[in-house]
Amino acid sequence: IRSGTIDESTALNLVRALGRMTGRLAEWHVEALASIVEAEQESSGEGEGGLRLAYDIGARLLPEFERLLIYAWRRKLAAAAGRLVAMGDLGDASVLSVPATVGFADLVSFTRLSRRLSVEELADLVEEFEATTHDVIAEGGGRVVKTLGDEVLFVADDPGVAAAVACNLVAAIGRNPALPDVRVGLATGPVVARFGDVFGTPTNLAARLTAMAGRNSVLADLVTADALADHPDFALRAQPAGKVRGFGVVVPYEVARRVETPLP
Repeated sequence: IRSGTIDESTALNLVRALGRMTGRLAEWHVEALASIVEAEQESSGEGEGGLRLAYDIGARLLPEFERLLIYAWRRKLAAAAGRLVAMGDLGDASVLSVPATVGFADLVSFTRLSRRLSVEELADLVEEFEATTHDVIAEGGGRVVKTLGDEVLFVADDPGVAAAVACNLVAAIGRNPALPDVRVGLATGPVVARFGDVFGTPTNLAARLTAMAGRNSVLADLVTADALADHPDFALRAQPAGKVRGFGVVVPYEVARRVETPLP
């Protein structure tokens, strides 16, 4: 701020974003560290000295993780800057409107299932869901925006990439006996990218389409369906029109692969 590079409002927003991201990361690290300590205590048969053990493990792991954190952040920063350069506009990016296909994946009957699970079982399920979705989305060329328990929001620059990711999510989660069925909604259009999140009509519509989708299926809006109409990898089938809150009557399109291809 003193150098005039950024103003106070921008500085505060950067710090808030940093706090949100690192806060969640730190909570996960503490949980992971507690699990490691518990496992080591069980294997050694010593129930005492948990705090000292945690300190010793942390002293070994944290310097390595700090280097990894900086490396990963720089890679993400370079990728984000590259996307901005590719759009040919390095002007006012404080509120950036970009065309994208937004995907929203949701586990089926998660609330009812969670009532029957123990705390440990529920934690394992959520961790498995996050790990699976993050791997499939990243490997397919999409970007995870955020996860909310049994839901994940992702974006892709191309509708074909988003459709492939969505179909891969259905395949990976649907065949995983440790996870419930999943449903995915896709919508394409301009979104506002702000503090690592995305806002706009496609985001809201993708979430609404997810609620309309059947088990282990992908529903897309008309814009996405038009973009995929001549795509050789996908088959589209119009579904009965339905009234969608905030959007009126919408005709969704089910998206499926023409030929199933094995996941990596």
